[in-house]
Amino acid sequence: MKDRITSAKIDPATGRALPAGVEYRGKGQYRARKRIAGGERIHQTFSSAKLARRWLDTTSAKLELGQFEDTRPLERQTVRELVDRYVREEMQTRENDRKGHIPSILQDEIAQLALVDLTPTAVRGFRDRLAEKYSAATVVKRLNLLAAICQHAIAEWDLPFSKNPAAATAVKRPAGADKKRNRRLIGDEYNRLLEAMATSPWPDDVTFVQFAIEQGTRREEALTLRWRDIDFDRHALSLGKTKTMHRAIERGPEIRPLTPGAARLLRALQAQRKSARPGDLVFDIGSKDAFSVRFGRMTKKAGLRDLTFHDLRHEATSRLARIYTNPLELRRVTGHRDIKSLDRYYQPHTEDLAAKAIAYEKRNSVDKD
Repeated sequence: MKDRITSAKIDPATGRALPAGVEYRGKGQYRARKRIAGGERIHQTFSSAKLARRWLDTTSAKLELGQFEDTRPLERQTVRELVDRYVREEMQTRENDRKGHIPSILQDEIAQLALVDLTPTAVRGFRDRLAEKYSAATVVKRLNLLAAICQHAIAEWDLPFSKNPAAATAVKRPAGADKKRNRRLIGDEYNRLLEAMATSPWPDDVTFVQFAIEQGTRREEALTLRWRDIDFDRHALSLGKTKTMHRAIERGPEIRPLTPGAARLLRALQAQRKSARPGDLVFDIGSKDAFSVRFGRMTKKAGLRDLTFHDLRHEATSRLARIYTNPLELRRVTGHRDIKSLDRYYQPHTEDLAAKAIAYEKRNSVDKD
């Protein structure tokens, strides 16, 4: 027994005594142990006694300066496990992110890393691999999602990241992601679109498109709209499923003003549905994916190039801006999160802005006369 204790305190590689707190565990295995706050011991194994002693010295200094952080929770958990937990607990209502952005994280090699190895360098590698396959805007969205997951883990789950390894301050985002899309309907494109949609086997397709342009709702919001969500007397819509669904869960459904054009469309549709019940969906257009396919076919049929359904939200926002000149009021109607988000969707026609300037000049000249 005495021989075993003695031999454990001698480094077989050098024949010298091992540093206090370092134990020889076998060939190329030196375990360093240190007592931390609360009396608990932490340990780590190294390939040499020199490395083990260096870790002990560094850890002791951090403890004395109050800078020590126990990273063991980061060693025991992988990026995949962290993302899976976030999906389970925080993303029940964010279907688009779950189906689109989350898989790109889990299918990348970064998912296999232990959290202790999730460094800005590792995230930059993830960014560069994404950039080979996706647009700058998509890369930014996925980096921001990873950063949000890490930040949530720091704030809510007490994971001891010293800093968010995916934050924009640590990992530069690709250029060009903030470029605004400015596709709007021009000339007779609105009429051509409606004419094409009128040939759809789903009669509500036309009204669905018109409603999107009149009210400015997102596709998912209009798809899940039910008759009980419409208050014609108060001119209001109650939206329980929005892009910021977590807020709806906390504060209740989002109430938005019902625009006159949208109200006329809904009243006409209600007149056709005399047997409709409050819980029935307003628009009968089938599944979201099936409608997306039909919309793509109809835009091609109408000869409309590079038009997505989401572009109709740009169109609606720009049209509504003529009515609601106060951006705060406009944001209440469209449901944009903030003024910055609203600015991305407001795309006035150049000729409209020029006409405003001409009209202003004419008014001033009349006043002077």
